[in-house]
Amino acid sequence: MVEEFFEEEYRKLNKAQKEAVDIIDGPVMVIAGPGTGKTTILTLRIANILRKTDTAPENILALTFTEAASINMRRKLSEIIGSRAYQVTINTFHSFAESIIKKYPEEFPRIIGSRPIGEVDQISIIELLIDSTNLKILRPYGDPYLYTKDISSNIAALKREGLSPEEFLKLIGKEEADFKKITDLYHEKGVYKGKMKGEYQKLQKIIEKNRELSDIYEKYQKELLKRKFYDFSDMIMEVLKAMGKSKFLLQILQEEHQYILVDEHQDTNNAQNKVIELLASYHAPNPNLFVVGDEKQAIFRFQGASLENFLYFKNLYTNAKLITLSENYRSAQGILDASHGLMPGSPSLISNISHKFEKIFIYPFETQESETYFVVNDIKRKISDGILPEEIAVLYRNNEDVFNISNLMKKIGVPHQIESDLDLFSDRDVKKLIAILRAINNFGDDRTIVNFLHLDLLNIEPLDVYKIIKSASLKRKYSLFDVLANPDSFKDLKLQNKQAINDAFKKLSIWVKKSKNTDLLSIMEIVVRESELLKSMLESPDTERKFDAINYFFDEARNLVLRKPDASLEDFFVYLQTIEKHALFIKKKRTHKNKGMVRLMTAHRAKGLEFQYVYIIKAYSGHFGDKRSLDKLKLLPSVYMLTGKKIETEDNNADERRLFYVALTRAKKGISITYPKTDEDGRELLPSSLLGELKPEFVKIMDTKSYEEEYQKNRKINFEPEKEEVNNLKDKNFIRNLFISQGFSPTALNNYLECPWKYFYQNLIRIPSSPTKYQLYGIAVHGALRNLFRRMKEEETDKEFLLQSFEGSLNSLGLPDRDSVELLEKGRKALSSWYDLYAKNWNQNVLTEYLIRGILLEDDIRLTGILDKVEFIDGNIVNVVDYKTGKPKTRNEIISKTKNADGNYFRQLVFYKILLDRLENGKLKMQSGIIDFIEPDGKGKFHKEIFEISKEDAEFLLKEIKRVVGEILGLSFWNTRCGKKECEFCSLREIMK
Repeated sequence: MVEEFFEEEYRKLNKAQKEAVDIIDGPVMVIAGPGTGKTTILTLRIANILRKTDTAPENILALTFTEAASINMRRKLSEIIGSRAYQVTINTFHSFAESIIKKYPEEFPRIIGSRPIGEVDQISIIELLIDSTNLKILRPYGDPYLYTKDISSNIAALKREGLSPEEFLKLIGKEEADFKKITDLYHEKGVYKGKMKGEYQKLQKIIEKNRELSDIYEKYQKELLKRKFYDFSDMIMEVLKAMGKSKFLLQILQEEHQYILVDEHQDTNNAQNKVIELLASYHAPNPNLFVVGDEKQAIFRFQGASLENFLYFKNLYTNAKLITLSENYRSAQGILDASHGLMPGSPSLISNISHKFEKIFIYPFETQESETYFVVNDIKRKISDGILPEEIAVLYRNNEDVFNISNLMKKIGVPHQIESDLDLFSDRDVKKLIAILRAINNFGDDRTIVNFLHLDLLNIEPLDVYKIIKSASLKRKYSLFDVLANPDSFKDLKLQNKQAINDAFKKLSIWVKKSKNTDLLSIMEIVVRESELLKSMLESPDTERKFDAINYFFDEARNLVLRKPDASLEDFFVYLQTIEKHALFIKKKRTHKNKGMVRLMTAHRAKGLEFQYVYIIKAYSGHFGDKRSLDKLKLLPSVYMLTGKKIETEDNNADERRLFYVALTRAKKGISITYPKTDEDGRELLPSSLLGELKPEFVKIMDTKSYEEEYQKNRKINFEPEKEEVNNLKDKNFIRNLFISQGFSPTALNNYLECPWKYFYQNLIRIPSSPTKYQLYGIAVHGALRNLFRRMKEEETDKEFLLQSFEGSLNSLGLPDRDSVELLEKGRKALSSWYDLYAKNWNQNVLTEYLIRGILLEDDIRLTGILDKVEFIDGNIVNVVDYKTGKPKTRNEIISKTKNADGNYFRQLVFYKILLDRLENGKLKMQSGIIDFIEPDGKGKFHKEIFEISKEDAEFLLKEIKRVVGEILGLSFWNTRCGKKECEFCSLREIMK
């Protein structure tokens, strides 16, 4: 079946594509313009490597630039080779680096036990250093933090170029010495005689700024070390450094990755290129290295990418095969020809499809409001004409451009999803949660209680709030809090719902008390569940997006807790203030692609995607194109020359031009470009000069008079409420998409069998929750055991390494001091005795935390699992070990022969057998499974239970899995309850309509 599918897809390729798929050995570079099928050739090439060689899937590495590209590549690969696609390593550069650091922590002594730093902490540290460093330029008097973001981005740029603080300082010293040697620094005559020439004054200022930057860079690195942080750019740099120093690590990585494929190579930076070069060096000068890129789409130069990086490959591997893909399978020829006007010096693309195409339509509008109105209504008309919503995209330059479009879509009833980064403070549910948390934190402050009382979650009539505020202001001796605390004081106010006010104040008082006696994450969870916020989110037609936003908000709280385990609400508000002050957008990690929704995203985020119809909005000068250079803190040109890059002399619009080109070439059939002629203050705006670069014969400027008139007649739409929609939690397609995207694990199955609603809330829609201290303890123990057995495969180790590894794992989890001390003592005691008992008899030929990402039972069922340890017994015969850190269970409890046994542990082992039986046609044969309890029983005795898993056990569980999945996808559990008294998950179900 796999072979037939491959042959069928291969026959569809053109000559150049077939050549790219056929040449599986040696260096190959493919120039692939938009829509030329690069993902297709990447996936078919991987399939061909597996067909023609004995290479294992896990020995193939595919590196992409974005998470979306990784997901898309794996999805397409799974369509060709099935479950084996989930064993191929498909990562972004940063997730690849992070996986190496986690897998071989002992190779990274500088950052072992450290955590990746978030943007908020990064900014906070830089502000602290600005305050404590003697700066003359980078701390201006009127705005001391003016350069904060520039400092942050330039430190990242220096790391991407591979420059340490010491190397950067040395470079500045050379620049200063060279500057002094300039012979014509000063004017020799005229009105400016004796004064330094303007161009040299600018250069001197750049050198002085770089000198101060180097001071902050050095201190920043020391501060990261002190606080046990490493930043985003450090991951690649540390991996690069470790590969250069450790022959062991380099050899392991080279043996693991025998075939390397790199997508979007034009967007790689210097450090990423060096990682690729080292990985490939084992087979140099003819490594099995395949890179795909297009210089016209180099849009990430703000992240250190350069056009020179693409040329670097050609110079390094002079005998590399060069293949150019020029046939486009996406866009109408008119779209390609019009877009080519932006890149006149590059080869043109030939469309291989016959889409009907008129022109690229450009719509100039008087105001941003009428522009928004047209776009939303035109999209609605297209959907009415039968165009699928997911085949329509609205692309924009900046994250904040989306808000007006999204708001109007909600009012008019256009289904959509926002895929750009998130402004936490613009989300309504997050705003509500912040208002409640602020009222708790500032208990006694009248201003915050007023905001609290106005929340719709409390069902208090606005007139009642007004009457109470008025009453408090008349009784000057009393604050609003005094009035609320004494219900008798407003008994004569003729309130419509006095009970709602009493209940709200009572709840607030209880939350204040709880906040003083529990941790930050717990009080946040309590508020979400008890405030009606959770209920309103569950009943919303936009449930998934709402939970995403709240979970992102919780992620920020977790980031703070990791750094400061005893963080309070007050600490959290200081943290949020940094986000707000610097207008930081939260990077989206979880974006589910839902059918039936218009896609809203930045042009950067659209890279690699395609749609039938594309709208490019706000295409006015200074916004999309023609940007003024605001490079307040410029790195010295020699920073880039040091790494062999040429100083590019393109015009200031080059990056914007490439980005605009990417936006245009996402479209298959049609493009509409809009811009307003005035801003919100009535100032005149000009169209982007990029519009003038499109080939005029393919462009039509539209008369927008009728649309302006239509908007004037319907302006009231801006003040109308959002349209009610059906709750998507009851939509089978919605549930199916969620289920397929997440897969089905042993834990998910056990949760469902315990209570369908536990699975629904915890695994499927993932309501905000935080692990208990004992769950964190389990994570730390598992991490220590993983490190022990991985280390043991390569060199001798001992009990002390295990205990140190446990302590490091525990310290990285953000536990409060009191819990950390308790669990450290508990873990050291248990692990020490466990090690003494078993160490002499350990099998060292093992795999640890063996991830199986996708075993496809049927189209709708993708099984996943992580096996704690796989021991090789004889050839491919294995034993699977599952560690447990809870109280030991008897054998009868494990196999459900006691009254209250749940059978979860045994079911997990059977699930693992199902996974291994179907992994690459059963390449590993599971002979037995062990439940290994790391904690002793009450008498100090350790327990380890061994089970042989029969074929009948596996067949029975397979039927159970299919039954459960059928219930989930059919929503047949909707009206069932688990029957346990006081089940928190069934209680949550009761609050849904």
